[in-house]
Amino acid sequence: MEELVKNKLELQVLTDTGWSDFAGLLNKGSRQVALVQLEQASIRATLDHKIFTDKFAPLMVKKLKPGVKIHTTSGIQKVVSINLLKTETVYDLLNVKNNHRFYASGILSSNCEFIINDETLIAPTTLIELEGIDPLYKTGEVRWYKKPVNGSIYIVALDPSLGTGGDPAAIQIYEATTADQVGEWRHNRTTIPAQIRILADICRHIHEIVKDENSVYFSIENNTIGEAALISIAEYGEENIRGYFLSDTGNTGGGRRFRKGFNTTNKSKLTACNKLKILIETKRMTIKSKSLVSELKTYIAHGTSYAAKPGETDDLVSASLLAVRMMQHLQSYHPEMDSYIKDHSDMIIEPMPFISILR
Repeated sequence: MEELVKNKLELQVLTDTGWSDFAGLLNKGSRQVALVQLEQASIRATLDHKIFTDKFAPLMVKKLKPGVKIHTTSGIQKVVSINLLKTETVYDLLNVKNNHRFYASGILSSNCEFIINDETLIAPTTLIELEGIDPLYKTGEVRWYKKPVNGSIYIVALDPSLGTGGDPAAIQIYEATTADQVGEWRHNRTTIPAQIRILADICRHIHEIVKDENSVYFSIENNTIGEAALISIAEYGEENIRGYFLSDTGNTGGGRRFRKGFNTTNKSKLTACNKLKILIETKRMTIKSKSLVSELKTYIAHGTSYAAKPGETDDLVSASLLAVRMMQHLQSYHPEMDSYIKDHSDMIIEPMPFISILR
C-alpha cells in the first residue's frame, strides 16, 4: 500500500539550483531495485526511476548503459555498471519545487510529480504511476497505441464539440474485452461533419484489420451539441459507418422522443466515473495516452460531480467515460466481458468535501 507523508516540518532538499521545498515523502512499497554504479557515486533505485544525463534529459534506470554521462554533486560522471538486486521498500520525494529534481545519493534524480491539493477522481497514488507512451503509429491525426487484432471487440466513443476553437472534440478507442486504450483523437477546430467522417474512418480502419463488423461499436454523447452530430451521422449515412451504432436504451422517458447515442445526466456521469475509477485503480484498464493521463491528473471534484480543474480540459476523459458506459452496455451482448468489466462493488460514489491519503 502506497503511503504519503506530508512535509509538515518544511524540510528542504538539495537540487542543482540550490535548496528547495518539497511536498512530502511517498512510500512506494516493495519494488525491484537496481544498483547504479558511477565512477565515484552509486544509487539504489527502481527500474522506472529517472536520473538526469549531462544534457539534463531524464532517463529511466532500466535504459541506462555503461558510459552514459550523469549529473552528480561533484560534476559529470559516467555509468560504470547496472546490476539488478532483490525487491525492497522504496521511497520518493513528491513535488520538489522549481524543476522537480533533486540529488539522491549525490546523483541528480527526478521526483514524483503530482498536485495533491484537490480531490481527484483517481487516487493520487495511482495517478503518480500513470505516464503514458508514444503512439505506435498514426492515421491522419488519430494516435494509435495498439494495433487492433482479429477476435477482439472495439469501442469508438465520440464526445463532439462545435469545432470553433473552444472546447475540443474527442474520440477514444478501447478494446472492450480488456479495457486497453487502443487510440484517440482530439481537435478543437474540426467541424461536426468532419468529426463524423473521422469516426467513420476509425471504424473503417479497425474493420479492415478485424474483418468483422460485429466487433466494432461506435456511439456519441448526444447532449446539446450531440443533436448536431446525430444530424451529421444521418447525412453521412449510418450504413456507411462500419460497425454498430450503440445507444443507451434507458435514455427515453418523460415523454421525450428516443435519440440514438448516450445522454449524460449527473447520475449516469457519477456511475461512469466510479466505474472508470475502479477499472484504473485495480489496473483492469490500461491508459496509454500521455494527454489522457494529463487530463486525469486535473479531473477533480466539482460540486456533486467531477470536471476539469479551471483552465484545463477534460474532453479525453469525457470520451473515456462514454466508452466505459458503452462497455457496461455491451455486457448483455457479450457475456465474455462480464467477469472482466463487472464489479460487485459498483455504485455511485459522490465526491466528498476533501480527500486525505496521509497516514
